[in-house]
Order: sequence, then C-alpha cells, then structure tokens
Amino acid sequence: MSICGHAVKAFCLLAAVTLPAVESHAVGRRLRIRSVADAKGSSGQWPYVAAATANAWRPPIVHFLFLAVGKVNNIDVWKSFFAHAPHDKFRAYVHCKVPECAASVANSPLVPIPVVPSYYCADLVTPMNALLGEALLRSGGANPQDKFVFVSDSTLPAKPFSFIYDSLSPRTGSDFCVCSVKEWATRREQPAPGAKEGRAIELAVKHHQWSVLDRAHAEKVYSIWRAGPSMIHDWLMRFQMNIPPRSRSVKTFAGSSDTGCLDEFYHMAAIYGTMPYSDHNDNTVSLPGFTNTPLHVAPTADLQGSCDTFVAWPEYAKVRDKSFNSSTNHAFNRLYANLDPLSIPYSGNAQKPGYWDTISSHGIRAIRASDFLFVRKFADAPKVTDGDNFGALYPSLVFV
Repeated sequence: MSICGHAVKAFCLLAAVTLPAVESHAVGRRLRIRSVADAKGSSGQWPYVAAATANAWRPPIVHFLFLAVGKVNNIDVWKSFFAHAPHDKFRAYVHCKVPECAASVANSPLVPIPVVPSYYCADLVTPMNALLGEALLRSGGANPQDKFVFVSDSTLPAKPFSFIYDSLSPRTGSDFCVCSVKEWATRREQPAPGAKEGRAIELAVKHHQWSVLDRAHAEKVYSIWRAGPSMIHDWLMRFQMNIPPRSRSVKTFAGSSDTGCLDEFYHMAAIYGTMPYSDHNDNTVSLPGFTNTPLHVAPTADLQGSCDTFVAWPEYAKVRDKSFNSSTNHAFNRLYANLDPLSIPYSGNAQKPGYWDTISSHGIRAIRASDFLFVRKFADAPKVTDGDNFGALYPSLVFV
C-alpha cells in the first residue's frame, strides 16, 4: 500500500447518475457526489437485516477482520488481548492466503474463513469483503452499533480491549483515515494545446486500508459487492488505475503517477461515490456517517477523518528533526516524536511502510499513551532492548 496506502469480483460503485447536491459547510458552495444507482444493488436485495431494524437484545459486537498471508504475527499478544474480552462483545475472523496460516491461529479466537483469490495492491478488496460477509452472516442478529475493524497480520492493539470497545461501539458512523488531497485519484480533461495537463474534473478519495465500518456501511458495501461485476472496468479505466505498463499506479491530484491500490479507494467509493472537482480553493462536504465530517476538498488538505491505526510511513518520522507547528502536529507525528531512538521503526519507503523488529519498554509505553487504537507493522517476536520477552512485556504495559 502507498503512503496513505483483477480477479475483482464486483465493484459496482459508480453510475452515470448524480444525486441531488449536498450542501457544503462553505457559504454558497455546493458539492455533489456521484453514487450508485444500480437496481442490482438496491436495498431490497440486501441479504442482511438493515441496521434501522436491528435486534436490541444483544450488545454491540466489534468484529476484528484479519488479512494474513502465512501467519498472524505475535499471536500470543492477540490471545492475551482477547482473553480480557467478554465473548458476547467481539468476533475475530482471519483470511489466510496460504494453508499454514490457518494452523498458526489454531487455539486462538481467530476463525479462518474460506480462501478467496487475492493480489497484493491490485485486489485485496475481495478478501476484505469476504471477511465482511462472514462477519455479517455469523453475528447473530444486528445491532446498529456493531463495528467491523480491518486488521493486518502485522498489527497489534495499542489499547486494552475495554478501551477499544468503549471507543468504537458508541461511535456513530465509520472511521476512514483519509490521505491528503494531493494523493486522491484524479480524472482530468484532455489538456489544452501547450498545457501540461487538463483541468481536474472528478476525484476518488484515497484512504488508509485499515478502516472501521459501522453496520449500515458494512451491509451496503457487501451488498454492492454481491450484486456482481458492473462498473469496475469503467472505473479503473476512467481513473487510469493499475493500467499496464504503469502497473499499480494511478494519476493523482498532484499530477504524479502514485501507487494505486484498490483497497485504498474502494470502500469510501462504494459508500459515498466519487466527487466532481471545483477549481475553488476550499470546498467542504458533510458525508453522512463519516467520523469527523465534513471532508475538506482542497489542494492543501492533509490527513482527515479518523485514523485509528498507526502506520509507520517514513514521512511521519521526519518530524523528529523538526519543530511542531499547527500543520504537522497530528497523531502520527506525535507518536514518532515520543519514541526513544531505540524504538524508531525501520523506515520503509513510499510503497511499503516501516516495521518494528526492535523496541524498548519506553517505546511500548509511548504506543499505549498515543492516540491510536492499533499500530503496525510488527515483526514476529521483536527484540526488546531492555530485556524482557516481548510476548509477555507488551500485554503487561499496554493491556492495563
């Protein structure tokens, strides 16, 4: 995945229908959102109970949806995390790319689901939505406060279960960590003679893969997916995403050919559609069920929404050599700034984030004190610089 960062079964999220204009928060400005108008994806064919008619007899469930390749790193830490969780308040499912992964989660709360095709960057949406389907099917009724958390095989909780549950279950809407507007996929007009590029006319919001969906959005996403293939080819071609020879790339608002992983666009596009672009300096749109709405559509807009998972992108590490200011003092930079030198994760690059293979007890405490609910990437059994076994030390410092 890139910094925010076909076997595609379905992607019917765009139709040539524009919904009524949505009022923005800027005086006199309106921003319309292109969205689905496909009868196959209508609510009448959704296979699950709508959130509005949810059963009230059970508490909200937080569903942990793991994407794994060969194993889930630090599974003993996850076992300790779930050991403190009431059984009626969580479910955990894992999609394993290879068979030995399922054996690695044996005797843990993680339940393997049937394997579906997946391709790094080009299509991790298929297993993500397979996990959604299994969670919806097995959740035992519906509660509008249910949450669906996407988790990688190198992620760890940054808080105890009770803290995460109490943070997510009362929250209305879905959490997306939206990347800076300069990274959004952009469709442009043909350039005028002598011009370097054409005028931007349509944007697809780029967000981190590790989002948290509420029940209504999970149902909508999965129902659209089940409706069958419709507009995926048109969408990929219109935004020039993952088109050879620029494999795994997309034209961005900044004009570059950036990494274009489908999982960093699909879920927001399925829920909200794409956005026409105006040349005005700052448009805002209030998206229903989007945590920390409104969304600012401006060339200078940086991270937006709700970033629940820390990802060790190298650009955030640069803050350690700079003074904080109002534009750089966000949760990613604060965590980097609070890590001791022995706990700085390997830097990674623009295509793949860094990871921890070494950390100190101070670094673990900084993670616990951060604004994040989850952190990644952790190697399996990283070295602890001041002595203790990681699998025992991490839970003792974080899950309290």
